Amino acid sequence: MYSKFKQAVYQKLIPLIRFWKYLSWYYYLNTNDSINLIVGAGPFKFKGWFSTDIATLDVTNENHFKKYFKDKKINKILAEHVLEHLTDEELELMVKHLYRYSADDINIRIAVPDGFHKDENYVCEVKPGGTGQGAEDHKHLFNYKTLSSIFEKHGFVSYLKEYWDNEGEFHTTYSNDDFGIIRRSFINDDRNKDKVPRYTSLIIDFKKK
Repeated sequence: MYSKFKQAVYQKLIPLIRFWKYLSWYYYLNTNDSINLIVGAGPFKFKGWFSTDIATLDVTNENHFKKYFKDKKINKILAEHVLEHLTDEELELMVKHLYRYSADDINIRIAVPDGFHKDENYVCEVKPGGTGQGAEDHKHLFNYKTLSSIFEKHGFVSYLKEYWDNEGEFHTTYSNDDFGIIRRSFINDDRNKDKVPRYTSLIIDFKKK
């Protein structure tokens, strides 16, 4: 009941949120040389990055991109645990828009639940319809091959940062660098504090060819 009330209030506030975000965007443009965009940020903010959610930037809607990026193209994009909520069609639209409205030196950092994780409990939590929070809305359970293929067919090159391979081996070169911080990563998630990769993400950086 409370959740439905919060959602109803949020829907009423969307026009005001969009107006405020648009004003914030012009301030950001005038105070930053590099356009660094967080997609599906929710309440999270990082210094030097412009945070959006679906109410202010729908990545499947080109009109939203035209509104924000008609004068300056995007230099960096960060999306943590967002893409698994999109349908196949929405993913295709998103990648096309990101390519069109990004600079030649773009870095896109994507993090999603990892379908090759060797822990069956992890997979049960994050799979579509799984037991974890938000999993009822998940449309995909990616691995490094399936996620890379979506971007590569639209002109991007994949750089693996954190992933489980199909033989159950864990790999990570991820660090908290200028391309964006992933909270649900091996080095940042408290569930891995004893250096055991219990909760990790599939993290891939994408650049244009």
